[in-house]
Parts: sequence; structure tokens; C-alpha cells
Amino acid sequence: MIEVAGRTTGLPARVFAALALVWCSATAGPAGDEPPASPRIVSLAPHLTELAFDAGIGDMLVGVVEWSDYPAAAASLPRVGDAFRFDLEKILRLETTHALAWGGGTPPGAIAELEALGVAVEIVEIEGLEEIGSAIERLGVLGGSPVTAEATAASFRERLADFRARRESTRRAVSIFYQVSERPLFTLGAKHVINEVFALCGGVNLFDELNSEAASVDLEAVLARDPLAIVIGGDRQAAVETHWASYPNLRAVACDNILQVDPALLVRPTPRILDGAGKLCTWLDEEVMHAENPACRIDRD
Repeated sequence: MIEVAGRTTGLPARVFAALALVWCSATAGPAGDEPPASPRIVSLAPHLTELAFDAGIGDMLVGVVEWSDYPAAAASLPRVGDAFRFDLEKILRLETTHALAWGGGTPPGAIAELEALGVAVEIVEIEGLEEIGSAIERLGVLGGSPVTAEATAASFRERLADFRARRESTRRAVSIFYQVSERPLFTLGAKHVINEVFALCGGVNLFDELNSEAASVDLEAVLARDPLAIVIGGDRQAAVETHWASYPNLRAVACDNILQVDPALLVRPTPRILDGAGKLCTWLDEEVMHAENPACRIDRD
């Protein structure tokens, strides 16, 4: 197996030639005026897998990465790696013609290797909620399913507009620390769609000045900024509670404002993000913004 990670691997010429031959022989068709075959697509990120199904081209996926768990049909597709390391030989054996890459996430070296082997790479970058609809439409065009994609995108935009119309825009924002992982302590930065999700719910990202999608931060920096709420992606509630309980003076801990969420609903830029946003908004409205303890009220900031 030849894996590609965050840089160009410099494949030996004989290996490169062999792989290229596999791809060419697999994709070459008979001469003539036959219509082009449908794309054979691999998805290099879980959210791109989901968006492909949303666009109506899920049946054109021949491979996906680990954690591509939605919709259910994605679970049966061959795995070609994770979000950062890919099995080139397997991708080529699948007769792949196109790859969906995550702008800002898929390593540039991996993209370069795939393109060198003749795989067309579609780089999809989503920094705002509006771009989710555009991404779906783009994938629909790629797979020859523009009508389905446009309908899905229109439905999402309608839901988003309705969501925004129902939210108050004048109240003060709740400072939220989003924890991606504990060790190392990772959070989300300015280029991630989470900032817009927080804003929908009257929140603000504690590290919204970081010029990246995700970054590691010092625990001391979190303690110094003293967020009113902590939102944690994952399902290890007991371990999370033990970790943050060590810092009882942190306002989010003292006020019991720690929420465990399914990151697939709140972090992946797909139409389901509005489901996650709804749960977050309800929690902020009912548990955080109407605290009885004066020390836990937002107007204390």
C-alpha cells in the first residue's frame, strides 16, 4: 500500500508508472462516439461524502474515508484512508476518475499525487453556511444531477433563512470555547463554519481570531479568557467532566455550562448542521442565558 499524507511522497518512477498503467487500463474504453461514463468518485472527507448524497450523486461514490457514517448507505462503501492519509493503490484499483478534496483540510501533497495520476480533484472549501448550498449545487453538476442538487440547496437555504429570522440579534453574545480534543487541546478558528453557527445562537467563538479552521491552544489561554460556556465534540462525558472539574474557578465550570455534542451535527458543514444549531440554541437559551446565579449571567460580562 502506498500512503500519501501531508506532502508529496516522491514515488519511485517504476511504481508511479505501474500505478499509472493500472489507472489507464482500468479507465480506457472502446474508441468511438459513445457517451462518457459516469464519474467514479472518491470522497476524501466525511462531510463531502454526506454532501455528495445530498446532491443526488451518492451512487457515483466508489470509495470514502473513515468516519463517513452518514447516510447509512455510506457505511458500506470501500474505505480509502482517513481525512489525511490515503491509499493510492486502492483509489486507482477502484477506477477512480474524480476525488472530492476538503479545501483547507486535505493535504496539498495528496492532491498533487492524485492529479499526477490522472484523477480530477474537486476542491470544496466551505467557510460559511451559505456556501453549503453552493457546494451541493457544484457536486450536482459534477455528477449530472443538477435538479436534485438545486432542490436540496434551495431547501437548505430556506431553512437557514427561517432560522435566522427567528433568532434575536440584539442580545449580548455568550463566549463559547469549542473543544475538538482534550490532548492535545484543539479548538476551531476563524475559518470554520462554527463561528456562524455560534452567531445564530447568540454566541461567539472564544478563539475567533485564529486564522485557521482548527488549531491547538494552551489550557492557560482558555483559563485566562474564562468562557461562559464550553461545548465539547465527542461522547466521553465522564472523562470530560473529570477533566474540567479540576478548574472550578472557570466560569463555565462553576456555572455548570458544559455541553457535550455530536460533532457530526455541529461541525460538519452539511445541511444537518442546522439540526445541531437548533440543539445548541435551545441549550444556550434555556440553560445559559437565563441563569439564576448573578455570577453566571451574560450581562455580567
